[in-house]
Amino acid sequence: MYAEEHDDKYPAAEGWCDSLVNLSVLEEIFHCPGAKNERCAYAMNPRADAKSAPDVVLLFESTGGWNQVGGPELLTTKHHEDKGCNAVFVGGAVRFIKTDEIPLLLWEGREGDTYARRPETVTKAVRWLENMVWYHRFTLDEICSATGLEPAAIQTMQSRYAIRPDNRPVRGEDAPLLVLPYPGGRHPRIGFLEGAVEPQRETKSSVFTPWDPNSYVVVDVPEAIWSNLGLTYLAHKHIDTIWTKQGIELPKLEWNRRADGSLDIERTLPNGIAFGVKAVPTEEAVRMEMWLRNGTDQKLTDLRVQDCVMTKMAAGFASQTNENKVFTNPYVACRSEDGKRWIITAWEGCQRPWGNEQCPCFHSDPKFPDLEPGQTYRLHGWLSFYEGDDIQAEFARIEATDWRQK
Repeated sequence: MYAEEHDDKYPAAEGWCDSLVNLSVLEEIFHCPGAKNERCAYAMNPRADAKSAPDVVLLFESTGGWNQVGGPELLTTKHHEDKGCNAVFVGGAVRFIKTDEIPLLLWEGREGDTYARRPETVTKAVRWLENMVWYHRFTLDEICSATGLEPAAIQTMQSRYAIRPDNRPVRGEDAPLLVLPYPGGRHPRIGFLEGAVEPQRETKSSVFTPWDPNSYVVVDVPEAIWSNLGLTYLAHKHIDTIWTKQGIELPKLEWNRRADGSLDIERTLPNGIAFGVKAVPTEEAVRMEMWLRNGTDQKLTDLRVQDCVMTKMAAGFASQTNENKVFTNPYVACRSEDGKRWIITAWEGCQRPWGNEQCPCFHSDPKFPDLEPGQTYRLHGWLSFYEGDDIQAEFARIEATDWRQK
């Protein structure tokens, strides 16, 4: 009510109760039955304003009294037997927040902020913290950037659920390769960052090397899809797609994590084109599959896909050069600085094996056949690691596995 009469501005934080009473709001509305004799059982978040994101906390239960202003340090659950508290959000919603969900509350953030992905539940928050702390070894700033959570909230959850770099679960020697969703919050490139602004994490997975549990490559599948319609999908901001030209923003998605360690995801675009990816780790390789379905009423042609393997976080593979790469279609291999180890990828239907030394990254980019309306087609991919000096023999060994089959 106040904002509507004051050019979409909230009352000054230091006098917010007085301002609302002067607006003919009954003083009784500030009293919570569980707060006994307190004149006001709520505080205002001074970092919130009418332009904040809808899920930013505006008012919350407190023991502070009249015109109380502050953040999570003032929040109380004692009015509800420590089971939680009520909060009012900038978007107008009022919710009861359970005690274990309080660390997930958002205290600042502008409408349109897109990089951070806030966990929806405590269970999801814990799983992402395990991902970032145990395996990706993120700093506190990187975790904040990826999740949008407050530093104090992150530290509280780490302590409560015992998530520390030194207590990562030990993996068995015969375990399959470890594949995890890439959390975002740390750019997967070293250079050419202007070519990948706000990289979205739903196409990116981390594959950890068998020789170093802290080293991994980021596999981006698909990074981009072209068709006769133009640039049909792009997993970051760089140039316009057929959707951004229309002002259409695609919804954010997440990988499905399966019990066997595999990941899968699918997306349907506004015109009915759909695609999906599956990554299944084994002891020797990650076997991938990408499918594409023509859900339009017209034939689709020139269906080219860009699949990227980024080596920034793999120790010994971060040199910004293409001199350490071998291109033998469909195989592309990147050699470590000491010459003893290799990272190999391949895709069925490869039409362009190449590397970008600035990132650094390498590609085995496939092309789908033309698709009639309603038709679906699947392509298979491969990612593996090799220690040795005969890379051509390793290509031959991989070829003998019939990896192009399901």
